[in-house]
Amino acid sequence: MFSEFLTTLHDFGSAIYQGFVLPGKICLLQLEVYAPDFAKLLSYGHGPAIVTFMLALVVWTMALVALILLRRLLLDLTRIVRSVIRTIIFRITIELGNFKSKLVCRFRKLAPKRNREDLESVPTIQFDDLDLAVLRSASTLGPGFALSAPELADELTMRPAQIQRSLEKLSINKMLDAVMGSTDDFDNYRLTDSGAAFLLMLQRQDAGA
Repeated sequence: MFSEFLTTLHDFGSAIYQGFVLPGKICLLQLEVYAPDFAKLLSYGHGPAIVTFMLALVVWTMALVALILLRRLLLDLTRIVRSVIRTIIFRITIELGNFKSKLVCRFRKLAPKRNREDLESVPTIQFDDLDLAVLRSASTLGPGFALSAPELADELTMRPAQIQRSLEKLSINKMLDAVMGSTDDFDNYRLTDSGAAFLLMLQRQDAGA
């Protein structure tokens, strides 16, 4: 049993060695065919086994170096491709945003303008002090920014559920728009053009009072 194990181990080691020196044998054979003088020079004072082993070692070393260089090249190419793709996506996003803005501006020009009487006809009775406070908080945000019930709850010292009811009420009346995303499982909202016009009307009324 032990002798069989040794035989198997010897065969396995021999197979690995033969696989390792195979490139060396191929190189030595090609040198003997195309450059016999150089092959004799390599074999001078050394046996074929040593020459074959050295040639195999050189071939495997060159292959390893080539793989390392190829890996670096592929990594560099991957980084370049990713950078180009990100740049393309960014430019496309910018162009789509510009196109959307131009399209919205054109539709606004085509749409009938709302006069002062239309703005003043907006009912104010349906909005309480909390609704107005929420609207004013929304108006202080910059373009593209949104607010949520948890954020306003800290500012107005009220429970998020109360703020959420006000946000939904304002959204139903087109004063706010629900936007993508959420904060602590509460929807985010952004001031609409109607909401901004309504606040402007209130400011003019307060100034004229």
